[in-house]
Amino acid sequence: MLILILIVACIVILLIYLVVTVRRHDKRAYADQDRDPFHSEMSRLTAAGLLYEQEERKFGRPRKSYIVTPAGEAALRTWLREPMNDPGLLRLYFAGIVAPSDVVNLAREQKQQHCERLEQYDRIDSLFGRKKGWDEGRDLAALGRRFEEFCVDFWAKQIEEPLRGPTEDDEGADTEEEEKEKETDDA
Repeated sequence: MLILILIVACIVILLIYLVVTVRRHDKRAYADQDRDPFHSEMSRLTAAGLLYEQEERKFGRPRKSYIVTPAGEAALRTWLREPMNDPGLLRLYFAGIVAPSDVVNLAREQKQQHCERLEQYDRIDSLFGRKKGWDEGRDLAALGRRFEEFCVDFWAKQIEEPLRGPTEDDEGADTEEEEKEKETDDA
């Protein structure tokens, strides 16, 4: 009986070793920090001089923090200004870094793209017509059209009044309510 237990234990240990070995070489397993896409991208940006890496060790595993270098900030500004085929929301998120004119240019590009997509939905709608059996397709096209109309409205508002981050002028400025409170306190 003891020999049987030892044989089963050896088989279990070999299976565990085999699973660990296979997982270590599996490219889809992201348990290893070196192969994790986020950490590998951070390492690549650090090697390019766009980030500065600091290692902190308080308790347990060491933690890394990253700080954007001046070269990294310049690269980000350049990236935010170049045209790309994305919804533009990521670039709008960083609107405080670039000039308001850059935000307006982005909004114009995005509005134009969404207007072109609206025209495509119009063509699709004319193809579907009111034929039977295409109800689901028409519903999907209507959903896409509503989304594109929303995006056109959103980007049109950004052209009129672009989002921007705080500037040096805004930091010392008081709101109207704060100014009124100061006036009533002084009186």
